[in-house]
Amino acid sequence: MKNYPSIVLTATIIPNAILTEHSDFMQRRTEYLKAIDFYQRFADVYFLENSSYDLASDAEFSKYKNVHIRKFPISGYPQKGKGFQEFEMLDAWLSAEASPPSHWIKVTGRYIVQNFSEILQDCSDNKEDELIIERKFFRSKFTRTDIFCVKSSFYRSHLLGAYKHCNDASRRYIEHVVSAKIKNLDHVRVFGVTPLIARISGSTGKAYKITLIEKMKYWINRLVFKLYKRHRLI
Repeated sequence: MKNYPSIVLTATIIPNAILTEHSDFMQRRTEYLKAIDFYQRFADVYFLENSSYDLASDAEFSKYKNVHIRKFPISGYPQKGKGFQEFEMLDAWLSAEASPPSHWIKVTGRYIVQNFSEILQDCSDNKEDELIIERKFFRSKFTRTDIFCVKSSFYRSHLLGAYKHCNDASRRYIEHVVSAKIKNLDHVRVFGVTPLIARISGSTGKAYKITLIEKMKYWINRLVFKLYKRHRLI
């Protein structure tokens, strides 16, 4: 599928973390399957899962040839939170994968990025970018980790082991850790188009629709890029 980055979906079908309200594992299973069906049409997908759910006995997860299922042990640190466990699993995958993709887009596995075709093109246009990620707010110290595009070499150099500094119980979230790790690094930028994500929060169980502010941000960013032919700085 052209020279597009692969897609990495992170999943925990049966939750194993504090501060998790969206815990119905059958509903979560359905959401993950919908995400796999959605993303597999764009590029190769790596589906990483780290719960007690028996993936091997569920044929629905293995029906696509370009979807690679990777099963990982349950994290031994549920009190550290979801971000800790997610990046713990990303580290394990990148270390264990025989031929990992050179660059990939990580998406929280239940989330559907409605403008993903634009995101994919944005991540494929400039080969010098090593990390493409979003701030929650302009110049915020809170970096969004629900979606980002990264080169494997950059991840190994700057983000490997980042999860060890997370602790949701003390409000030291992965978003803070990643923000500190990438501060002042070269070849890092934000997306040229704002990711538009409708989702159900794992922490609160609430359904979040795309807001008017997010839609406005999307169009402003598109206009900035069209006028100046450059992406916003991180």
